[in-house]
Amino acid sequence: MMSPSTDEQRNALLRIGAVCAIAGTLGYLAFFLAHGDLPDETAESALAWVAEKPLSMLHMGIILCSLLWVGGLVALASSLVDGTSWALGQLGSASAVIGATLLAVHYRIDGPALEEVAAAWAAAAGAERERLLERGDLVLLMTGGGFPLYVALFLGLPFLLFGVAMVFSSNYPSWLGWLGTVAGAVAFVVGTTHFVGLGFPPIQLFVLSVFLLDVWMFTVGVLMWRRAGSGVRELGDRPRR
Repeated sequence: MMSPSTDEQRNALLRIGAVCAIAGTLGYLAFFLAHGDLPDETAESALAWVAEKPLSMLHMGIILCSLLWVGGLVALASSLVDGTSWALGQLGSASAVIGATLLAVHYRIDGPALEEVAAAWAAAAGAERERLLERGDLVLLMTGGGFPLYVALFLGLPFLLFGVAMVFSSNYPSWLGWLGTVAGAVAFVVGTTHFVGLGFPPIQLFVLSVFLLDVWMFTVGVLMWRRAGSGVRELGDRPRR
């Protein structure tokens, strides 16, 4: 039996990556919108909000879609063959894996753990309710500290690196690289400043990055699928557009 050629392997990887990118984007957007924004006025309002949400299910969906994004980014890195873009793509792939791991750890606390406390708090009364409120406040404090790191190292750094890599690449339109660069930079700056306690710019700006990254990942998925079926032997031979 003959082994597949390098071109066939590359095209198969691009097709799988394209499916991961598109499916992950559609799923991430759906789960993100269904999740909504955790109220932060008081611990009581946050626990009441959590008690009414299937938070663990929503978080599991976001984690799975994030893993699909990682698969799409790894495939994208394989098509960045120019020197600088190749190096940035490898760094972007590594940072995406690290960021997805942080997301999973963060959502383990900001999911089942918080959901359990919120359910018990909603059913309790008197001194027990106050005790559970204090516990919930502690869990919220922990999740609040981890969230900016997830924004910086998953929604920010990987896409910043891949965006710059695409600007230097001859395989993809430069405007798409700039879009990824801007979206990743916004998330990285917002997440980093809030993680170190500066509190500016507003953390809500990460929502803008999410929607820009949805557009970016979907477009990347479509381009990877087309490129896999184009029959081009060396992706680096494509002219810039």
